[in-house]
Amino acid sequence: MTVYIAICDTNIADRKQLERLLEREKDKRLHEKNDVLYIDSFGSEEALLTTPVKYDMFFIDITEGADNGMETAKKLRSRGITAPIILCESTINYSSYVNAPEELIFIEKPINPGQVSHLADVALDWAGRKTPLVEIRCRKETRFIRYDELVRAFPTDRFAARICLSNGDFLDMADSVDNLERQCRTYGCFIRCKKDLVNIYHIMHTEGNGFRLTNGDIVSYTLRQRHTILRVMADNLRYLQVH
Repeated sequence: MTVYIAICDTNIADRKQLERLLEREKDKRLHEKNDVLYIDSFGSEEALLTTPVKYDMFFIDITEGADNGMETAKKLRSRGITAPIILCESTINYSSYVNAPEELIFIEKPINPGQVSHLADVALDWAGRKTPLVEIRCRKETRFIRYDELVRAFPTDRFAARICLSNGDFLDMADSVDNLERQCRTYGCFIRCKKDLVNIYHIMHTEGNGFRLTNGDIVSYTLRQRHTILRVMADNLRYLQVH
């Protein structure tokens, strides 16, 4: 299996030491189990946040500037990143923070080889279970969400759409519903209701030629779309019965 690990530490000596430990773990696992660890190292939050979705684990300790490692962890979670985050404690006691995001692991520096080996196991386990994310390109940022968070998407312009999420939030996507549908096709649970894209797992019940969704919205479909809708629902029912 392949995993991608990111290090973001403003202390150069600590960052280099963790790189060495991970490189040794990488060599050992490649030889013993044929697992591959890709390791990228960053010296700033800005560099880390460029493409965070690719990583299966983060080692973070930011102690310089206005932000710190906890704030970076919160930003990652707010962008839909669900991979394990390791907050490495040096001058900041991250574990004392209240309202910390989920799936954080706190570890005191210096980090030893045994801890690195255990955390590599955690990263590999998570990579094997992770749910692929849907890329939502907004005008000012790109967000990544789980497909099961997406309730409905409807066009607001020819090349723009509004995304309705299960937590009640909205995202204004700078792309068409057609392109979003192509991206979501692999999940097999999305249908078109007129111009809307709808996740069938967020349908509560039928209303005439339409559905009421878990967020309270009502969508309707055309008679031409009915056959496809029934087929998608039947395929998903069959999948649930098998699993």
